[in-house]
Amino acid sequence: MTQPPLPSWATPKPTGPPAPGSALDDQFETFIGPRWETYRRKFAPFFEEPRFQPTWNWSAALFSPVWFLYRKLYLPFVFFWIAPGIVLGLLWKGEPPKAADVTANPQLVADFRLVFLGVQLAAMVLAGGTANYLLFRRARAAIMLAEQRAPDMDTLRLILARLGRVNRTGVAVVLVMMAVAALVMSTGMTP
Repeated sequence: MTQPPLPSWATPKPTGPPAPGSALDDQFETFIGPRWETYRRKFAPFFEEPRFQPTWNWSAALFSPVWFLYRKLYLPFVFFWIAPGIVLGLLWKGEPPKAADVTANPQLVADFRLVFLGVQLAAMVLAGGTANYLLFRRARAAIMLAEQRAPDMDTLRLILARLGRVNRTGVAVVLVMMAVAALVMSTGMTP
């Protein structure tokens, strides 16, 4: 008497990163780009178990939020661009200390700097610990979407390359905008 086959949810799935040269490996490489070998190692825990597990990404920690924009993770980019300012505003009740406040209480500047440093470090740790997982999820979703839409392998590669890879233009635009804003603020010009 033969046993009936297991349902799909009970069938063991292959674990570990895709085998080099496999179709899935080629799709991830097309999406990630030339740094796929590095990300293959960073994504290994997610291939084993696709739930969130903290891993570390130094680039995202040190260059957040720009790294998220560079990797086309637009929602995390907005979050890491805005959230530290909101948290600092909530912790400091609005705005940095004014000159009159500093004269009355010189310790206020040191306290503000400490709170600012704490918020920035917390954002860096959060960005560095979640970046690989967010990129993995985006890659996996893009691959599933592209497989549904592409009629052939060449179109699939084209879609994955367009959805993935990096966004150098967006990073350049943001860096120029930041430089202009810094220049305007340092010269005291008002628009």
